Amino acid sequence: MIEGKQGDPLRLTIDQIKTAKPVLCDCGGAIFSEKLMFRRISPIISPTGKEETYPMNVVVCNKCGKVPSGFNPYDLVPKEFLAKKPGIVE
Repeated sequence: MIEGKQGDPLRLTIDQIKTAKPVLCDCGGAIFSEKLMFRRISPIISPTGKEETYPMNVVVCNKCGKVPSGFNPYDLVPKEFLAKKPGIVE
């Protein structure tokens, strides 16, 4: 079951799901996997006063192996791990 914004179950029919636009990666891929990325938190800002390792769930495209730009809303993923549209060179 899919949840709405307030945690209420969102009730969708099969027809609604079939007609919904698929989410695509910048490379065109449509199948994704959830992976872990880790960030090291400095002891200066860590609540424990010690260096901490913080795990983050990220979504990775199975076709290109990169994180789609739409799945990086807070710019936490380094640029080298982000998917690019084919033919775009930086």
